[in-house]
Amino acid sequence: MKARIFHNAKKKWAAALAREVGAFLGQKGIALGAKKADFTVVIGGDGTILYNRDILEGAVFGIGSKRSFICQCTKENWEEALSAFIAKPAYEERMMLSVSVGKKKYSALNDVAILSKAHEVLTLAVDIGEDSCTFDADGVVLSTPTGSTAYAYAAGGPVIEPTLEVFSIVPVAPDKRLFDPMVISSSHKVAISSQSPAHMVIDGAKPILLKKGEAVRISKNSKKILFAIK
Repeated sequence: MKARIFHNAKKKWAAALAREVGAFLGQKGIALGAKKADFTVVIGGDGTILYNRDILEGAVFGIGSKRSFICQCTKENWEEALSAFIAKPAYEERMMLSVSVGKKKYSALNDVAILSKAHEVLTLAVDIGEDSCTFDADGVVLSTPTGSTAYAYAAGGPVIEPTLEVFSIVPVAPDKRLFDPMVISSSHKVAISSQSPAHMVIDGAKPILLKKGEAVRISKNSKKILFAIK
């Protein structure tokens, strides 16, 4: 097997642990290389995985803190978990989102949130295929199953088994509860727009400005990401 190590350079503990993990993998006979790795050990937490999802090689094996949800283990118990994975490698596929605004294209592993830019209530239109719904809210979150334990859950959405092929659409503080959280097949194509300028936030990264009426089009990404099963 061949592995790659990727750590969050902003966290001192992650840099120190990267050296330990490298020595550990060497003792296990795992070759380290940056290209065509069977798996990547990602050290730093959920955000380190999310913000670098497009450059990770092979299956993701995450080491984070006790607050991490998508990492397989923490910096306290990584050795046992990584040993178990190396002894019996197993992976599962997780779906991602394809997001487009005009000609600009993005990908998401967790979610896409359309949020108020200036803390005002938004009038949002959500189109699912031929069906459309308009409602007022602070925002709306479209989530993958992997992201169902993140912002969507905090906004009242359900926890979804991570390998399912579905989306959840969850309003953020909807007026008069005119739009309830819902789970739909990933075969649907969804478009979301706001009647006033808003922010789009992908996987918790820096907000992207949306113009009034500008449509955010979301569908299942053809690319999937592999997660190691410990």
